Amino acid sequence: MSDAPRGKGIFGWLGRQVGHIKKAIRTDVSPEKVAYRNHKVEEAEHPQQPNVKLRRTTIDEVIVARRLPDKKEERKT
Repeated sequence: MSDAPRGKGIFGWLGRQVGHIKKAIRTDVSPEKVAYRNHKVEEAEHPQQPNVKLRRTTIDEVIVARRLPDKKEERKT
């Protein structure tokens, strides 16, 4: 088949737009899952300047990527 759209005119265009919206609604937007998260904040005053505060923020995460469905599995749903 060619890459040209099948429907011509306004109704063909409208049908394609509805198809795009249907696919966007069905698509899972979260391809990964956060299994572990540790958020740590450390603060200390500067040794020579007492009005200056030093802050360190550390975020540790373990992210598990979800398996993407095969094309055959995707067509069944």
